[in-house]
Formats: sequence, structure tokens, C-alpha cells
Amino acid sequence: MNWENKTIVITGGAGFIGSHLVKRLVDHGSRVIVVDNLERGKLSSLSSVKDKVGFFNKDLKNPSGLKDIFKGADVVIHLASKVGGIGVYTSRPYEVFNDMVQIDKNVLDAVLECGIENYFYASSAHVYPIQLQQTISPAAIKEKEAYPADPELSYGMAKLIGEKNIQYAQKEGKNLKAGIARFIGIYGEGQDYHLDTGSVIPVFSHRAIRYPQVPFEVWGTGRETRSYCYVGDAVECILRMISKMEYDSLVGPLNVGKQEFVSIKEIAEKIIAISGKDITIKFDESKETLIWGQWCDCSAAKRILGWEAKTTFDDGLKIIYSDVKMRLENGISTHE
Repeated sequence: MNWENKTIVITGGAGFIGSHLVKRLVDHGSRVIVVDNLERGKLSSLSSVKDKVGFFNKDLKNPSGLKDIFKGADVVIHLASKVGGIGVYTSRPYEVFNDMVQIDKNVLDAVLECGIENYFYASSAHVYPIQLQQTISPAAIKEKEAYPADPELSYGMAKLIGEKNIQYAQKEGKNLKAGIARFIGIYGEGQDYHLDTGSVIPVFSHRAIRYPQVPFEVWGTGRETRSYCYVGDAVECILRMISKMEYDSLVGPLNVGKQEFVSIKEIAEKIIAISGKDITIKFDESKETLIWGQWCDCSAAKRILGWEAKTTFDDGLKIIYSDVKMRLENGISTHE
């Protein structure tokens, strides 16, 4: 797709993945409109492009006025979600599920009513059945294995419903081309590093930088395994999926991640090595482990799009450690 002069609406565009995508599209010459309620995102994340981006502060649980924002867009990229740490998902499953289903319905309804042909939906590896994620050395999960559905978290079930609703709209004959990406462990600059809400990599970096004032604590045994994909690689995949929609009415669902996995303990040790400090890791095994291993087969994205994540994990960790260190030293919070 030639992105120059295309009008792109991005929900959640002031968030982590969204802000990286906004900057890439601005560089490509697109007219970008961001819709975000700033619950997690920050306007400061868009400071470098603020004069080139339209912005609407809107809660997507309320559909009022959404069609006016979407009208005339060439593409709607729906990244907005009920985002939080694992504690949020486990302690507030009803709220998370209902908010997400409502948001996804309102966005898709507005897309269909405005006659927007190109729609990208951000899903998640959390759609997969929990039994496929119960070992530390899991088999790589393929896209077709989302069914029979049995996600551990209400977040995953809501994402699965969002995927199906898109496919139902197409089966009903709606004029809609769509891309669905199941993101797996996306990380990068600007990600939340706060100790109680942040993701593993920036939080571990935070702990190492502040050690010994802040203890280097790891929830769980450290044997749990995950896979991670650098945000720049994920953004490239989003753009390729949307471009592919010129030829295919449905692109995906596709796993979007990196074809490798690493233990939580190994991540901690790699970050400690980057810090150069003599750090003792404290494992808090009182925290229940819900997902022991999360690793997905991303070969379909390579076959269909010619895409695979290029950034090595070691290089990515160094980037994030430097980013978190800079933000901590300058008193900068998340998404900046």
C-alpha cells in the first residue's frame, strides 16, 4: 500500500504499540487520527509528531460521535483495549470482559456504518486454550488451535469474540476487508516500567537500575517461559497485513511474535548482566503461576507476508534497558 496521503484512524494510538505505529505512518506521509481516552496512553508519547496528528480524547465504551471521527478514513486500526497487568485480568474478569466486548462492538459497528473497507484488529495470544500453555517447554501453538476455545483469562475470551465478530460481518456480506493479528509478547521503548503495573522486561530493567534501593524480585519460580517480539518488528507486520488486504478480504488471524522462547529467570539474568551489577534475585513463589509457557508458531506470517521478527532478543533487551534508565534518570513516566 502507498501510505502517503492515506487517512488512518488508530484507536489506542497514544498507547505503547499505537504510538510507535503513529510515528511510522507519519514518516510514510499518512494523515493520522488518534482516538484514545488516555487511561493508559499519554499525549506526550506523540510529542514528536503532535503537529501532524489529529487527536480525539474518547472513551470507546460510548459509541456517540464515533462515526463522525471515522468518516472518510481509508483504514481503521483498532488497538484500543482494556490493558493491565495480570493482577487486573485475574481480579476484575467481569469488568475486563464487558468493557472489551463493548469497545470492540462499538468500533466495528462504526466501521461498518461508515463503509470503511479496511479494518485491522489487534488480538492476542491469550486467545489460546490454557491447556496449551501449561508446560515450561510448550509446543509452538498454531493459529487453528484457538478452538475448542478455553482461554484462561476473560481478556483472551473477549479478544476471541472480537475476532469472530469480524468474520461474522464478512459472512453476512458486509463490505469489509480485515486483518487480525494475535500479538505475542510485544516489547519496546516507552513501555510501562512501573513495578506494580508494568511488563516483565521494563520492570526487570527498572529493578536492576534501582537495585539495591529496589529489590530484584521475580513473581513465580522463574522457570516460566515466554516469547517476545520487538515493537518495531510488530509495526512492520501490521503494515504488511494491511497492505495484503488489497488482495485478500481476510488476512489472519496470524500469530505475530518471534520464533523463540526464553525463561523468566533467563530474562532476569540477561538484564542483570547488562546492568553490570552483582544482584541477587528473589523469587516470590507464593504468586500463583497461571501460564507456564506461551510460545506461538509464527511461520504463517512468514509464508503469507514474507515477515519475521528480525531484532534479536539480546539487542532488544539492551535497547529497553537504556530506554528505562534514561526515563528514570529524567523523571519520565510511561509511553514517552
